[in-house]
Amino acid sequence: MEFFTWLEHSGFSTWITESDLWWSYDLILALHAIGMGILVGLNAAVDLRILGFAPRLPLAPMEGFFPLMYAGFWVNAVSGVLLFIAYPVRAVTNPGFYIKMGGVVLAVLCLRRIRRQVFGNPVSLDTRPVPMNGKVLAGTSLFIWVVTITAGRLMAYHDVAGTERQTSLAMLIATVLMLLAGFIALRLWGWSKQLRQGV
Repeated sequence: MEFFTWLEHSGFSTWITESDLWWSYDLILALHAIGMGILVGLNAAVDLRILGFAPRLPLAPMEGFFPLMYAGFWVNAVSGVLLFIAYPVRAVTNPGFYIKMGGVVLAVLCLRRIRRQVFGNPVSLDTRPVPMNGKVLAGTSLFIWVVTITAGRLMAYHDVAGTERQTSLAMLIATVLMLLAGFIALRLWGWSKQLRQGV
């Protein structure tokens, strides 16, 4: 713990948290959110397609998302290290930090396995349903990201009385609503495509 206390009081940590420059804490936090949006958003799109959403959409072109997802991961990793340096003691004493870090590792391993197992199989890359083992990986990936993002969000409310439970419920509701909205959008997109083809 002494190391983390020293790190939190170091000149670099103080510069991150107290600098008025445009590339200080707020920009780092914004980059962290953007990196997460790229990584998790594109990963969720791939996972949902593997699970059978938008079945007429070929899977093969989605392999082009992987370089973008990896770029999002590295933006997230660098900005995450800087955010950790800003408040290391608060992070290492928060159980959510360990859940979040474990989730990131598992999600990236799952993503790499999806690339090998699903995108490495030519049968899966057209509009036919993906084999069940690919669907299990995609469902697992989505679940891990939901847990990871929720844990990350709850880190901000650790030890703030009465807010962790409310924030957990709000995150769960928001996640369900976003998945439902995505499902409805994909269904509407599929129906409109069928209508156009029928005309």
